[in-house]
Amino acid sequence: MSESVNIYFKCKGRMYTLMMKTSGENITLSMLVGRICTKLELDESKVKLQLRYNAVLLGSTEEIYICDDEDVGVYISLGENNRRYVLYVEVITPPELPEQLSRVEVINKSSAGKNYEDEMRDNAAIVLCECEEQGTEPKEAIVEVDDTQDAEIGLQDESMDIHDDRGDEYVEPPPVVEAGQFKKEWEDGIGLNLFQEFPSRAALQEVVDKGAFANSFGYVIKKSDKERYLLTCAKESCAWRIRASNIQNTSIYSIRKYNKMHTCTRISKSKTRMRKRKGTPELVAALLHDTFPGQMETPVPKVIMELVQTKLGVKISYSTALRGKRQAICDLKGSAEDSYKDINCYLYMLKKVNEGTITYLKLDEEDKFQYLFIALGASIEGFQVMRNYLHDLWVEAEKLKVTELNTFQLEYNVRGSEGNEYFVNLLLKTCSCKVFDIQKYPCVHALAGFIAFENDTTRTRSMEIHELVSKYY
Repeated sequence: MSESVNIYFKCKGRMYTLMMKTSGENITLSMLVGRICTKLELDESKVKLQLRYNAVLLGSTEEIYICDDEDVGVYISLGENNRRYVLYVEVITPPELPEQLSRVEVINKSSAGKNYEDEMRDNAAIVLCECEEQGTEPKEAIVEVDDTQDAEIGLQDESMDIHDDRGDEYVEPPPVVEAGQFKKEWEDGIGLNLFQEFPSRAALQEVVDKGAFANSFGYVIKKSDKERYLLTCAKESCAWRIRASNIQNTSIYSIRKYNKMHTCTRISKSKTRMRKRKGTPELVAALLHDTFPGQMETPVPKVIMELVQTKLGVKISYSTALRGKRQAICDLKGSAEDSYKDINCYLYMLKKVNEGTITYLKLDEEDKFQYLFIALGASIEGFQVMRNYLHDLWVEAEKLKVTELNTFQLEYNVRGSEGNEYFVNLLLKTCSCKVFDIQKYPCVHALAGFIAFENDTTRTRSMEIHELVSKYY
């Protein structure tokens, strides 16, 4: 067999072609049915296909039904040079499926009212077209269907009626119900309300865009200008629509009319127009806000790319995911430009909440930022208290006896006023009395060690007293 197999089939009076890019031995019934459903744009899970053909080249007048993989193999093997019998496809919907048919079923030719003569003419014409396309001569058994043959067929029918008054039993198949023939209204799932406001037109479109993909429907922007924004369903017969108006002198849009019910059928998420949706940083940021509300830490861009494709069906680049991640953080923190505009308000509230706070904003001659000075009232008060504390403690520390243990590590042994000895490490800011460790400012023993350090004329390093105090103070 060749590497590709051409199959012709007829459904609802129209001819179709299929090219199976595999050898005939590998073609199965499920594969054939799946390709036919794809060609006819049918949902394979909701319909059942009935396949049959007439083996007229073999001189048979009976229709052969294809029920399993073996039947498919026989049908494929009957053709030569990709010229084979035309398949007749009948679409049956689940509510009224007929009883399972046998592999070879004799269709009544006259008693049940079926026009078998016309069907033979159709088959002959179809096979003739196939032979002409392949550049070969058709056989007489197929081409020459004239009045003489019609008369012979009529006589055969009359003789069959004479010998069998009852005739062959024929069960008429149920009518084919088109998908979507009975439409029911369904909700869009977006959840908008009348007079609901959005900061911008783009923000409204993002909400509608996410809802459109999540609930499988398309929409069209009918009108979009500075005053109004009108969206309708992609199907003209549908009643779904959203109308928003701009609030004067602002960028805010308010919902004025909203019909949330669709009167059309849902579309598949795999449709072409759904795959053409473009991912933007704003769309990524909106998804991150929904998935990780209020969180500054979000996944890495590669994970965001998979998340957007899973939830929104949109493929985005690494840079788009990264910009969307930054946009989400900016939405929570605010941009540097907006923060600078509010700096005077921030300084005012800072001085109002923290009594005694001192602030100073320095600008240059062109009113551009130079520097900002802030001294919190609590820090000023703590500095004054700490200064008085260290001043009083200094006098007592000067009277204590200090022995240097390690010049490099700044380790000292200090004898307290009560006669006990204490180990002090100025680099690690520790003392065996534990006051230095817990309070985070120097005790009298650590202060005595610092005085010894200051009085050492051979030291090669410098240290200030404030370095021994925690930044908390």
